[in-house]
Amino acid sequence: MIRPSGLYAVLRGEEIHVHSHGRDYVTLPAPSGPVRHELDELDDFVSIKTFATWRGGQVAISAVSGDECGFFTNDQALAERERLAGDTYNGWHGSAALSELTDVDERVTSIHPRRREA
Repeated sequence: MIRPSGLYAVLRGEEIHVHSHGRDYVTLPAPSGPVRHELDELDDFVSIKTFATWRGGQVAISAVSGDECGFFTNDQALAERERLAGDTYNGWHGSAALSELTDVDERVTSIHPRRREA
C-alpha cells in the first residue's frame, strides 16, 4: 500500500491521516465530522513523505485513490517531457497509475513531542 505524504496520528494502534492540527492537538476525520484529540492521547504522531520514480523522474506522492495517485515534482525535464501543469516557481503536479511508479521510498519520522523529548 502506498500512503500519500502527510501527517498521521496513531490512536489505539490505528494510523489515521490528520485532518488538521495545532500545537497540542490534532483533529481526525469521523463519521459525524472532525474530532479533536490531544497529543497526549496519541500513541504517536508521524510525518510521512513518500517519493517515487515516475517515467524517469522523482515525484512526491500527495494523494492516493484506488489505483491512481496525485503527485508533485520539481523536476523540470520531467514536467516538460510529460507536459505537467505548474511552473518553475511552485513546481509541477500531475497524476499517474500506481502501477507506473517504481522505487517507492516512504520516510516516516515521529514528530510527537513525547518522542522528541526521549
